[in-house]
Amino acid sequence: MNSNSGQVQQSIFQKQVHPFTQAAVAVGLNLIGILLLSGTSADENVIEEKVVFWELSFSILLAFMLFNSVFSLPYLKRMEYFRDSIFSFLGVAVIGGLLAHYVSGVSMDQAGSFRWMYIVFTLTYLVFISIVNLMRKIMEIAKRQDARLRGEE
Repeated sequence: MNSNSGQVQQSIFQKQVHPFTQAAVAVGLNLIGILLLSGTSADENVIEEKVVFWELSFSILLAFMLFNSVFSLPYLKRMEYFRDSIFSFLGVAVIGGLLAHYVSGVSMDQAGSFRWMYIVFTLTYLVFISIVNLMRKIMEIAKRQDARLRGEE
């Protein structure tokens, strides 16, 4: 209980955060990170130093994948969340890639193996969100079974 207001505090993992809101936060963090990094760039001609923009974009994308999967647990409209999550993931991936490309001046192929990382991250994201949805479904079945054993249904 919060001593100041007398209300029960709710965990952030109990709140329903829409995937588009999560994507907006991820893109905002990406923009802030790129702006901060663009001021610290030492040598304009060294590609290895420009790859840091791609690394930042992929780090933000990975964090989005993790949080988006976890935030799907309390969401009531699962199919809507799943659909919007996939669109949000694609948006964060594309916008992050475009930002990294235009700010660094280095294409995805010049930066290294980022093309394969997009494929791996996409497949990993689909596995993450599927596992979380499967866990939720198993928990719902277990709750129903438990309620039935207690004679509550």
